[in-house]
Amino acid sequence: MAIGIPGFLDMITDSLLISLFVPLTILSIGGGLPYLFERKRLQKLDDGLPELLEGISTSLGAGLGLQQAISSLAEQRNDGLGSMLRRAISRSEVTTFDAAISEFAIDSRSPSIQRAFNLLQTADENEAPLQEVTFSMSTEYDKLLNLRYKREMDLKGQATVLIILMSILLPATIGLMFGLFAGPQSGIPMDIFHPSMLLYFTAGSAFSVIAAAIMLGRSIVSAIWWVAPWALVSQIVYMGSYLVSSVMG
Repeated sequence: MAIGIPGFLDMITDSLLISLFVPLTILSIGGGLPYLFERKRLQKLDDGLPELLEGISTSLGAGLGLQQAISSLAEQRNDGLGSMLRRAISRSEVTTFDAAISEFAIDSRSPSIQRAFNLLQTADENEAPLQEVTFSMSTEYDKLLNLRYKREMDLKGQATVLIILMSILLPATIGLMFGLFAGPQSGIPMDIFHPSMLLYFTAGSAFSVIAAAIMLGRSIVSAIWWVAPWALVSQIVYMGSYLVSSVMG
């Protein structure tokens, strides 16, 4: 059995399942990247929310109105929140300020921003003390985001370990054992068992990816796109371990 690049290519072409998952992985990565970029975008917007609310509170304390405070902060910020707020302010010239802010909250697609600005508009309509309201919201959202990120960091390690265990360590261990004790020179017809083992590792990778997404509070739809890449990794690790260890043995 050849090793190196020829052996690797033979391993892919000889297995129907691996050959199927190579193009499927390419397509899946293309479908999963938009979810990844969207999650990063929302995280940046949420990170800027407490500072934005604190800035509104400070501007209100300086005697500015709500519209003036938001307009001033929109010009000062160079991040995604500032860009979206500037577009909202420009739209308010042809509609109303409340309608533009509501549209800004919806366009952000961030539940945190939508709740914050809905509360802000409700407080404004009811003539509540906006400076105190915005400062309290700033403090509470800062605490909420810190708790959320702490929880995510704690669970991300466990989720990563689960995926590595099911998609890399387990296939590598079994492939190594099969290669050492049931290699081609042993006369055992392992070609019969390989397809079943590949299906087993594919199912294990799918389980680990979906379970990790549930642990982190992410949608299953966004996680499904990463099943094929990790399944392909597990298949290649298993066959690669078997290929190398059988030659070494």
